[in-house]
Amino acid sequence: MKEFVTLRIYFEYGQKTKEHSFWKKLHSGGFDRELLKRAKAFDLHQVLNFTVSKGYFNHAEIQWGRSESMHFRHPQVIEIIDTENRIMDFVKKEEILLQETKLVMVKNEIVLL
Repeated sequence: MKEFVTLRIYFEYGQKTKEHSFWKKLHSGGFDRELLKRAKAFDLHQVLNFTVSKGYFNHAEIQWGRSESMHFRHPQVIEIIDTENRIMDFVKKEEILLQETKLVMVKNEIVLL
């Protein structure tokens, strides 16, 4: 049985990727889409993008998420589940992309089924 761990990646809704040209940034689908595509290409076991209804980062103002369009500072979470080695290899490979995110590794996940 594989020992899975969970990596949670916290970022703001308006976060952009730094590796793209100006025009690609302007028309890209956003940070979450780019990260999901790269995780899938890396063949990670499971990746989920959670939409946060309310919250804040770093003692900042609470983002309530009440409007039809999301504020650029609204918190978002992507959760990756795989073995610790696979996740750490992915983090090393995508170090530049993940620079302005907060990463939290949870090692106490138990897969029941």
